[in-house]
Amino acid sequence: MDVGARLVAFQADGIVTRVEEVGRRAAAAAGVHVEPGFRIGEEELRSIAAYMVDELLKELRIGGATQRSDLLRTEPLRNRRDVAAITFSGGVSEFIYGRAAASFGDLGFYLAEEIRARDFGAPIACCNGGIRATVIGASQYTIQVSGSTILVSPLEAVPVRNVPVIAPRFKLDLADLDTNAVAAVAREALRRADLLDRDGPVAVAVHWQGSATFRRIDAFCRGLVDAVGLSQPLILVFDSDIGGLVGLHIRDELDLQVPVISIDGVELREFDYIDIGELLPAAGAVPVVIKSLVFGAR
Repeated sequence: MDVGARLVAFQADGIVTRVEEVGRRAAAAAGVHVEPGFRIGEEELRSIAAYMVDELLKELRIGGATQRSDLLRTEPLRNRRDVAAITFSGGVSEFIYGRAAASFGDLGFYLAEEIRARDFGAPIACCNGGIRATVIGASQYTIQVSGSTILVSPLEAVPVRNVPVIAPRFKLDLADLDTNAVAAVAREALRRADLLDRDGPVAVAVHWQGSATFRRIDAFCRGLVDAVGLSQPLILVFDSDIGGLVGLHIRDELDLQVPVISIDGVELREFDYIDIGELLPAAGAVPVVIKSLVFGAR
């Protein structure tokens, strides 16, 4: 179901920064108008969350509901046996189980508040191995709308698996970006990861800052391509909604002859590995799995 925290994202002052299409529909059904740049209040956020949880209960057929939910994406549940307990995982579960209190600028807190207040017909059980923010959850709702915020060209470029991640320390808060400086920082990241002489692709994690003007994006892309090279697929992973724009620039303006995969809404660190799956036609999304190395103390 299209019920999730990141369908509407906002700043600390309530200014909306991103709205997915299904988030816009859910808000409209709750009597709330929401668009990027508009300010949204707590009561409006609660109204949207309440509508989503109403739809969730409707699909679970709780409270005598028989109607199909408007937020259902797949076929309805067919198994209607008695449920002994309900568990939650993902980012919203951190609020449901009281493991998080600070807002992450989305609907998570309000969804958890509504879920805790409702009768699901079975006790909510705590699971010891709860997953925190699910990677598919973090990425899918950014890209599911129309594919316009990501670029996978050609579509056969995915899946890719076990791709090492570099996280260059680009200085992207500058008004003007220097192509040579971008290339130097990217090469240094490759050197740190011992990937200068690699025989496969790398995924470049980027924390974009500043405006997305043609000149800034062009300087960034040319520097990056100069450092990473043209012998392997170019894979970019942004934490903000600029993946499609940069990917299109690389493909169309630089006329690369290698596959380009540029996705966003995902945060990566050095020494991570990433899998990017095939495009899900029904969702317009690519599933992503991040593998992080954890070093034990000696």
